[in-house]
Amino acid sequence: MTGARIVAVEPLLLRLPLARPLIGPFGRLDARPNLLVAVTTEAGATGLGEIWANFPPWGCGERIAIVRHVIAPLLVGQALDDPARLYALMQTRLRLLANQWGAPGPVHQAIAGVDIALWDAHARARGLPLASVLRDGGAAPTRVPVYASGVAPPGVPATIAAARARGHRRFKVRLAFGHDTDCATLREGRAAAGDAPLMADANQILDAASFERLAPVLAEMGLQWLEEPFPVDDVEAYRSWPRALGVPLALGENARGDNGLAAVIALGADVVQPDITKTLGITGGLRVGRAVVAAGRRLCFHMYGGAVGLFASAHLTAAIDGADWLEMDAMPNPLLDETLTVRPQVVDGALILPDGPGLGIALAAGARARWGQPDA
Repeated sequence: MTGARIVAVEPLLLRLPLARPLIGPFGRLDARPNLLVAVTTEAGATGLGEIWANFPPWGCGERIAIVRHVIAPLLVGQALDDPARLYALMQTRLRLLANQWGAPGPVHQAIAGVDIALWDAHARARGLPLASVLRDGGAAPTRVPVYASGVAPPGVPATIAAARARGHRRFKVRLAFGHDTDCATLREGRAAAGDAPLMADANQILDAASFERLAPVLAEMGLQWLEEPFPVDDVEAYRSWPRALGVPLALGENARGDNGLAAVIALGADVVQPDITKTLGITGGLRVGRAVVAAGRRLCFHMYGGAVGLFASAHLTAAIDGADWLEMDAMPNPLLDETLTVRPQVVDGALILPDGPGLGIALAAGARARWGQPDA
């Protein structure tokens, strides 16, 4: 297949206010930033991608600059014949920039988001859903299992009840608020979830002493996994993970590239959680995701951003045999409900993939005018 030439690669920053601030160990968000990128071809196909931009809220500008001043000049004029070829081109050309700048994270994130948009446009041009294209044109599932994430105090039981009413059947609580609060969160979460799967995310906040205090409660909860209990660069803490505790270990959202995810597997993570808006994109995510499954680990893509990233991760999950639950924000998130023409719909614990080619999505009318931000 000969692809149409790319005529535009354009970043778009939306910023949507929150009725309730989002507070975590990394800071406070009073609005949710959503950094998107659109790739357009001469044939009129436009694909959407999402670049990870949660924290810090002032970090969007550098990612926009990477797209506008480095990636767009590189890709405009290229044939969209094979997104994997263009992904390799971006990785090769931006490698030295990332090294010299000392900022591989923003570079990986910019490439990842553009790669998602390239695949969306490519699948649209073929008239097929992205999951089907990734399966070489074969049939793909039309729904993927998800879990409700970000359940945090106050109001843990009410949040779980609201998520259940929206169709969720699996829940993950956030631990980052001090020992007593975290113990209460775990107990309230288990009581509200009942027999449903329950997970916990410590957001890298624990050290040896605080983990030892919390361990007895963790062991009582029947958790599917504990996510990032220690700073992710504390390799020794993860190497000595206490298997006797009976709590599976989850890692991966903050790893970069194939090598970073291979290191997560080597550390003994039971659940591997790549984030395709932070690293890998669709191209790398497909390769690494299959490697995770082949290694006998649970593959649960991380996603705590907007609807574009969610649907891209869902299509990738549907394309990989053996992929497990996909993360989905359980808290009030206007990025999921207001930015696209399609709202995420969960039925009996599964996210329904939109109909149509590519990701099956489009930016909502007026979204750019209402929430679009100047480059910053």
